[in-house]
Amino acid sequence: MRAVVFGTAGHIDHGKTSLVKSLTGVDCDRLPEEKRRGITLVLGFAPLLDPRGEVELSFIDVPGHERLVHTMIAGAAGIDRALLVVAADEGIMPQTREHLDVLEVLGVRGGVVALTKADAVERERLDAVRQEVAAHLAGGPLSDAPVIPCSALNGEGIEKVRDAVLECSRGVVRTQDPHRPFRLPVDRTFTVSGVGTVVTGTAHWGRVRVGEELVALPGGARARVRGIQVHGVPRDEAEVGERVALGLSGVTLSDVPRGEQLLHASEWRPSHRFALDVRVLRDAPAVAEGDRLWVHLLATRRLARIERAHPARIGPRESGRVIVRFVNLVFAAPGDKVVLRRVSPAVTIGGGEVLDTQPPRLARREAASLAALPRPWTDAPATIDRWVALAGPGGLASSELSLRMGVWEAGLELALGRLVTAGSVVVARTRPLVLVHRDSVGGVQTQAADLLRAAGEMGVPHAEFVAQLLPSAARHLRDFYLDSLRRAGLMREVAGRFLSADASPLGDALAGRVVELYRRTGFAAPSPEEVARTLGAEPRVVEGLVRFLVDQKRLARVGGKWVLHRQVLDEVVESLRSWGVEGFDVTAFKERFGLTRKLAIPVLEWLDSERVTRREGDRRRLVRPRAGTTPDA
Repeated sequence: MRAVVFGTAGHIDHGKTSLVKSLTGVDCDRLPEEKRRGITLVLGFAPLLDPRGEVELSFIDVPGHERLVHTMIAGAAGIDRALLVVAADEGIMPQTREHLDVLEVLGVRGGVVALTKADAVERERLDAVRQEVAAHLAGGPLSDAPVIPCSALNGEGIEKVRDAVLECSRGVVRTQDPHRPFRLPVDRTFTVSGVGTVVTGTAHWGRVRVGEELVALPGGARARVRGIQVHGVPRDEAEVGERVALGLSGVTLSDVPRGEQLLHASEWRPSHRFALDVRVLRDAPAVAEGDRLWVHLLATRRLARIERAHPARIGPRESGRVIVRFVNLVFAAPGDKVVLRRVSPAVTIGGGEVLDTQPPRLARREAASLAALPRPWTDAPATIDRWVALAGPGGLASSELSLRMGVWEAGLELALGRLVTAGSVVVARTRPLVLVHRDSVGGVQTQAADLLRAAGEMGVPHAEFVAQLLPSAARHLRDFYLDSLRRAGLMREVAGRFLSADASPLGDALAGRVVELYRRTGFAAPSPEEVARTLGAEPRVVEGLVRFLVDQKRLARVGGKWVLHRQVLDEVVESLRSWGVEGFDVTAFKERFGLTRKLAIPVLEWLDSERVTRREGDRRRLVRPRAGTTPDA
């Protein structure tokens, strides 16, 4: 069966609680004070049996008093359809209007209108009130709702209201999103002997099972589910749309007050700042930057100030974007509905949806950029693309994106796949998965080219280059950016320094001194360390220069240990070819060139590798170049 929640709405003393009792047999006024005063003070709940077994219907009965609108909103935030109650002897009243405004901004569409106390008025009055109600509902969330006269006192019309409510409920379509965690806004909390802490609410997302761990937000307390009930019936699990009571272990009442939200345990993050897409009601005052408001979200309300607004003044019947800053932390996710109420006088002025719980900080002149914020619940790829772009060179981990979107990481795979395939974002690291926008990569490459161009033939030392190129938030992607620069052919590494790809380090004064030293020392073959000491240079830099000069065939490494100037070896090759012998042994070779055996053997092996000589036992034979070819050495 599909779970459907109906919420009552209407002015105080118009008979909401009496009507629900007539429909369900449950008196939602439980408190002694409610009995004594004859008014609803807290949320009440009652199930309604569907004879056809198609829906699992629950009623939330809300207070009608103007001072309890915040309680009404807490109940209305979890409903699918509305049961608007209007007393025939009074008609549309102030809280009727405000409750309808709340339904409108929460996006509740459809329901049933009950004209209660129909037995207390004449037929003419009943017809007049019906016309008044129809005119007031035109164009609103209940514009197509049936208007049914009824009386809880004598039972008139009660069956028609019940049938209309059930028929309306059967039209509700709800799909389970497997990528959402369980989420329950707490609207009541109490203790039960033998059970402990119990919370109730309407499951907003997902599914919960006995034994699972939940985290309370924004407080952060962790609890385990000891038991689950739906309208007093024990269950092993409950799911989205159901009225749920959870018995919890590991928490006290103070850990899970009304307004707290319970989610499957993860690193979910509350925030002080939200970006909202808002609409001001037709008869409400305008909102502007600096205004203080009550922001109602699910079962909680928090005081906030409008930090930025676009346009600067959002008037009646107008829409806009705002960033609000809360006094206290609040947990929300993109797509959550909010109701906005003024602090004084306390009236509902509008509402909207959460766009982002980590919006960028904007100067007043940048407020227009709020208009470009995408709606995550309708265009996840565009949202992720923007968030990754705003993150800059440091990129965003997929785990961060999932927390910000309010889904498990698996729920982002399709959107991320599209972006990566299109080349809009780049995978900078796979474990954990980190994404960088292509514009950020391009910006780093442009900056790197400028740095290397300015450095010229001297280049930039590794550490200094990275420090100048990447902000601290992007240093963890150092290898990714360096590899991207190499793949783009923008740079190369020489002697522990990065140079522009078209720069020649041989113009470096130190490189020239190294080459000259090796040319002068001949077969003395100093090590790079000895060269560094001789020239008073950094050993690591000299070692890098030597490696580069060997690659450029200005020097040669023989025997893996000795370094000789290439000109020295070229002279050896020329002397061998003018010697006039076909072969020679090691002794003859070292005597001809004045070498020790320790150096002569590596030089001969180098000559073999260059195909100048060929070893035959203990002797070498000179390899003559073929006609029409140029000697290799």
